[in-house]
Amino acid sequence: MEKGEKNEKKAKNRKLVLKALTDPEFREALMEAPEEILERKELTELNRTELRFIQAAVRSIECQVGALADELLCANGGPCGIA
Repeated sequence: MEKGEKNEKKAKNRKLVLKALTDPEFREALMEAPEEILERKELTELNRTELRFIQAAVRSIECQVGALADELLCANGGPCGIA
């Protein structure tokens, strides 16, 4: 694989991860029907491993964001929540 192709693949993967992070419907579809979303007839074991990594990363980031939100909203022992 040439350097240009490698960079293009990296950019495409980054876009996929960002969309999985920011679009819950896309993320769900990606995990339920990855072949369809990725427009492939079959996924290799490497593709499946990468998808599991993305799923784990997204879950971890969601937990971190949730914990940060709780910390910000409940700071100084005040009431939790904005309303």
